[in-house]
Amino acid sequence: MYTPINGFVEDYHELKGYLLENGQISLENNVENHLKKVMLLSCASYYETQIQEIIKNFVQRNSSDDKVSNFVLKKAISRQYHTYFTWDGNNVNSFLGLFGEEFKKEVSMTISKDEALKEQMRAFLQLGNERNKMVHENFLVYNLEKTFDEIIQLNEKAEKFVVFLRKEFEK
Repeated sequence: MYTPINGFVEDYHELKGYLLENGQISLENNVENHLKKVMLLSCASYYETQIQEIIKNFVQRNSSDDKVSNFVLKKAISRQYHTYFTWDGNNVNSFLGLFGEEFKKEVSMTISKDEALKEQMRAFLQLGNERNKMVHENFLVYNLEKTFDEIIQLNEKAEKFVVFLRKEFEK
C-alpha cells in the first residue's frame, strides 16, 4: 500500500545517496538528523488521521442521526487524538475502553495472543510517545536517538497495527 510516507522515504534515500556520492558527509549527517524528526512527525500525523477516520467511519456506520455524527466529530475527534492513548504505556486499553468494556476485552485478548501484533502495537505507541516528547521538548534541539531507518521499521510495524484496528472497528 502506497502512502505519502513511502514517497517521503524514497525522497530521503535519493537525497542521502546524492550527498554521499558527492562526498557531503557532514551535510548528510545534518539532513539525517533533521529528516528523521520530520519522518517521526509524519508517521505520527499520518496515524492520527487514520485513527480519526476509523472512528468517524465507525460512528457514521452505527448512527443514522447526523447530529450524533457531528457531535462526535466536533467534540470527540477534533483535537482529541493525543488523549486517546497512554503513549508511554505498553497497551492500548485506554483507547479500546472508550468503546466499552466488551470491545476492550475482546480486542485486548486478540492482541495478547499474537506476538507480532503486540510488537506492532508497541511500535505504534512508541512513535506516538516519541512524537510527544519531541514536540514538547524543543523540536530543533531534541536528541532523537533513533535513526531514520529505525523509524521506518517502527512505521512499518505501526501501520500493520492501524490496519488491524481498522478491521476490528469494521466488524
